[in-house]
Amino acid sequence: MRTLRMAILAASLATALVAATAAFGQALPRPATWVDGEVFAGVVTPATFDPGNGNFDELYMCTDGTTFKDGVPLISDAGPGDTDYNGGRWHLNVSTNCDPTADSDADLDLGDFTSTSTYFECPLLPRRGSG
Repeated sequence: MRTLRMAILAASLATALVAATAAFGQALPRPATWVDGEVFAGVVTPATFDPGNGNFDELYMCTDGTTFKDGVPLISDAGPGDTDYNGGRWHLNVSTNCDPTADSDADLDLGDFTSTSTYFECPLLPRRGSG
């Protein structure tokens, strides 16, 4: 239950951040994301989705203040170039038991993550010199 409350708080904060930056004409958040050992930059965009209508990729985040390898806050199960990548349409999963050396979903114990009702759009852009 605590993890779910933390996930709701994280989703609420992310939504508020996107709304505030868009309202004031500032740049949208650009979180870094690991995909199979390569770091991508994201571009969070305001969007509303019906989870039952379309495909989404799984995104993993820690809610206890820890991060993954090199301080990157997110790990995805797919990214640009993968045949199953859905263009940055995400379903968020959270955990308080994260491996700070992980840089791929293969490094994660997916049983430690709780599914949330948070779906959003954030296309991934390659970062030069990462990996």
